[in-house]
Amino acid sequence: MSNPVSRVTKGEERRADILGVARRVLLEGGYHKLSLRQVAASLDISIGNLQYYFPSKDDLVETVISQEIDVALNIALGAAPDRADQSASVHAVVQAILQHHASEAGRYYAIAAGLALHQPRFARLKSRGYALVLEQVAVMIEDQKPYLDAHRRKALATVVVALIDGASLQVQFGETKAAADAVDVLSAHIAEAIVHLMTHWE
Repeated sequence: MSNPVSRVTKGEERRADILGVARRVLLEGGYHKLSLRQVAASLDISIGNLQYYFPSKDDLVETVISQEIDVALNIALGAAPDRADQSASVHAVVQAILQHHASEAGRYYAIAAGLALHQPRFARLKSRGYALVLEQVAVMIEDQKPYLDAHRRKALATVVVALIDGASLQVQFGETKAAADAVDVLSAHIAEAIVHLMTHWE
């Protein structure tokens, strides 16, 4: 009689292998270069075996991007060394996010943004990621300015996220791309602007 625990473990390993190949292809060639047949051939498995885990190409891509969103969120949440020190906390979070976006991981967000323009499922995924980030920024703001009502807190969080989004585009596609020291300088400037904004927002 087979061991159900071993069978689950093997399935998890196969799923991770499939996602690993999909990540590599997405990074190297983008969405249009990815195919289930190519992934299956890379792992020497059948299309049917692959589709047991991911019935379609978009199911596979959505899982990759969803995992990357979770990774980015965890990086941001773990970056703040001390919530009592507003400036240090904001700087640490901004720097962690921009460094992450300046790495290869930033390409996943660019792919997701492009897909979201035309495919509702990816638009929903992008919205989910944005909502999660907005929620965490609002929590950070509430720690610093507990007297703000929910409407003003959300408005400030929206502006803060917009600043970080713009900086993320710069490190992915602009003059600061691939320059670690430039990313650090930009992080410091964005953090300073956010702290100033948070200090004077009423």
